[in-house]
Amino acid sequence: MSFTNNVFVPQRTCWTVGGELRETLFWPNQSNVPPQAVMLLIPGNPGLVDFYIDFCTTLHKEFPDMDIIGVSHLGHTRFSDNRGLVYRCKKTHSLEEQVANMVQVFDEIDREYAASTNRPKMLILGHSVGCYFAQKIVEYRKSRVDRVFSLFPAIESIADTPRGRQLRLMFRPGFRHFVAAVVEALRWLLPVSAIYRLSQMSGSLNNENAQLVVDKMLFSSCVKSVLRMASDEMRVIGRLDEELYSRVGNKFVMYYGIGDQWVPESHYRRMRDLNVDGKVMLCKEGISHAFVTNYSAQMATIVVDMLKQELA
Repeated sequence: MSFTNNVFVPQRTCWTVGGELRETLFWPNQSNVPPQAVMLLIPGNPGLVDFYIDFCTTLHKEFPDMDIIGVSHLGHTRFSDNRGLVYRCKKTHSLEEQVANMVQVFDEIDREYAASTNRPKMLILGHSVGCYFAQKIVEYRKSRVDRVFSLFPAIESIADTPRGRQLRLMFRPGFRHFVAAVVEALRWLLPVSAIYRLSQMSGSLNNENAQLVVDKMLFSSCVKSVLRMASDEMRVIGRLDEELYSRVGNKFVMYYGIGDQWVPESHYRRMRDLNVDGKVMLCKEGISHAFVTNYSAQMATIVVDMLKQELA
C-alpha cells in the first residue's frame, strides 16, 4: 500500500494568527476542485479541538467536498508546533482577546478562499460558548458568513444558569490559581497512569477524552487559561443580543437541549419566539450539552441533516 493511502485526516498543523500560535485540525476536501463549502469549527470551553475529531470526521465522510477547519482556544492546550517542538502558551487570554483572535482566524480563512473562482459557502459551527464566538463573527463580518450552526448555544446569562451558579466560585482568581497549583503538584507527585484513572473516575469523560485532557490540557498554564475564560464568560455574557438575532437571525440554525444545565429550556423558548427567520430546534434525542463525551455520532447525524438542507 502506498504512503499516500496511509495519510489520514484530520491533518494536524498550527499557524500564527495575530501574533498567536493556533493549534489547528484540517479536514481537506477530497476533490480536485475548490470546495463547495468551508466550515470553521469553534469549540466550547475547555477549547480542545481534539474532542471533536470523531464528530468532524463523520461530517467530512458525508461531505467530502467540504473543507473543515477546527481550532483550539488560545492557551487551552499543550501541542507540538510544525517543527515537532512542544508549545504551551504561558499567557492567559481574556474572553475579549479570544474572540478578537477568532475573528482574525475567520478573516484569514475567508481571504484564503475568496480568491477561488467559485467562492465556497462560509459556514461556522459553534458549540456551547463557541456559539458566542460565532455570534460575534456574524456581528463583525455578517456579509461574509453564509450560515452558523449553533449547538447548545451558551450565549446569554451564563452566570445565572444552574451550572453557572454552582461553579462560579471556582472561576474566581484566587480559587482558579489554587486549582492550577494543585494540578501542577499532581503532575509532580503522581505517575501519569494514576492521573488517567483519576480523570476517568470523574464520570464526565470517556476514556479517550480523559487521556486527551491529561496529555494536552492538565497543566497549570492551560488550567488557568480555561478557568480565566470561564470567569470572563460569567462576567461578559449577559443579556441576549436580541437586536442581532432580530436583524440577521436567518443566518442561524440553533439546536438546544432538554435539561441542559448551561442552557436552560427558557433560553430555547426565548430564542424560538425571537428568531422567527432562523431555525431554532429542541433536541428530542437526549443528547447532553457536552455531546463530545458520548454522543458524537448522534450529534453528527443531526448536523449532517442540517448540512444536506444547506448544501442541496
